Amino acid sequence: MSNVYRFDRRSFLKQAGIAAVAGSLGTATSIQAQENGASRSSGSGYNFDEIYNRIGTDCSKWDGQIERWGEQLKIPMGVADMDFRVAPAITDALKKRIDHEVYGYMAVPDSYRDSIVNWNERRYGTVIERDMLQSSPALLPGLLAALRAFNPPGAKVVMQTPGYNGFFSTIRKGFVIEENPLREVNGVYEMDFDDLDRKLAQDDVHTFILCNPHNPVGNCWDRATLTELGELCARHNVIVLADEIHCDFVNAGQEYVPYANLADDLVMNSVTFKSASKSFNLAAFKDAYMFSHNPEFMSRIRAVGDNATVNSLGMIGSQAALEDGDDWMDALQVYLSDNAAYASAFINEQIPHMSCNRPEGTYLAWLNVEPLIERIGAVETAAAETAARGPDQDEVTPEMIAERYLIETSGVKLNPGSAYWGSGRMRMNLGLARPLLEEALGRIQGAMQQA
Repeated sequence: MSNVYRFDRRSFLKQAGIAAVAGSLGTATSIQAQENGASRSSGSGYNFDEIYNRIGTDCSKWDGQIERWGEQLKIPMGVADMDFRVAPAITDALKKRIDHEVYGYMAVPDSYRDSIVNWNERRYGTVIERDMLQSSPALLPGLLAALRAFNPPGAKVVMQTPGYNGFFSTIRKGFVIEENPLREVNGVYEMDFDDLDRKLAQDDVHTFILCNPHNPVGNCWDRATLTELGELCARHNVIVLADEIHCDFVNAGQEYVPYANLADDLVMNSVTFKSASKSFNLAAFKDAYMFSHNPEFMSRIRAVGDNATVNSLGMIGSQAALEDGDDWMDALQVYLSDNAAYASAFINEQIPHMSCNRPEGTYLAWLNVEPLIERIGAVETAAAETAARGPDQDEVTPEMIAERYLIETSGVKLNPGSAYWGSGRMRMNLGLARPLLEEALGRIQGAMQQA
């Protein structure tokens, strides 16, 4: 079935919850939410208001979290993927390839590399040559290859916190995390260059991981900040590894500056990591890439192992997205920017015990929940539960208590900020249909009013 169902969102979802919606429609249907008879399609013809049912497809975001938390979970807003249909060009290209019905070994075609080259130049003015590119099954395996290429075992790797939790596990595969905490000033994060200078000056530091736009705090680092960062790294002979996987998500009035667009000497001291998988919601296809304008860097990365083996359907989907997905991406950017504006305003004006600044980029919101943590006694509860677990068990954090509290009282799942080394914070995924976002925020509002 591919029917689009229309219904009154407020009367149905509030009574049943999204799990009941999924159960009533099956696994191959979608729900067209209706609010005053109109939907927000950004004037593009793409209807991102459609609530698409992913339950029953072994989806990590939905099925995985429902398995963990049970029927009390109604709306998961943790895992960083989106709930929208992919761009039509992707589905068309995949169907055409699947109709061939033979899936043997596949070489990486020049057309795939050209789609990456052309997308980066067309969208961001970044000039890349084919031979600069190296494929990887995902961003983190590529990052790990770079860490092994540029660091001896046990070296320190500098990263900024709060930071993407995938960096922690990747660095720990043979190296040591050297934390450069971001400074929060009036709710806005900025780089602490004095601390960074000290960390980079250490003899056993050879690489720095940059995240731009930043997951989870949402910053799009400006050119001046990136230049100062790059000059510090160059001065200390530290290579910049730039994770720019969220680059296609930039909110209204903001700008993404590719590290590869800086001064030539800084660019030559860097490797950039990207993927269409985040931009076009193709994470299951395992297809990413990295590039550097420094041929020696790419040679060293290739020497530590063959990272070119990627999913053939992933290459086909990514190429279709990068060749024919501009209109879809433009419309999605508008929609997600509106989601961010709506969510930040609603949280700050309507929900007690939490706040958030509107993110500059990504489709993630970084919430301050310190008042909630204090109000529910999460610090004391976490300490007691940690003590009861014993010395060999992971620590229970106040943010994890807040996560559980929100699920139990509102049915909404947010990620605990402690997973990103962010005390008193939680991460909210805004990559979902606006009617469902409104429902989630309404649920949280009701729970917080009773807290």
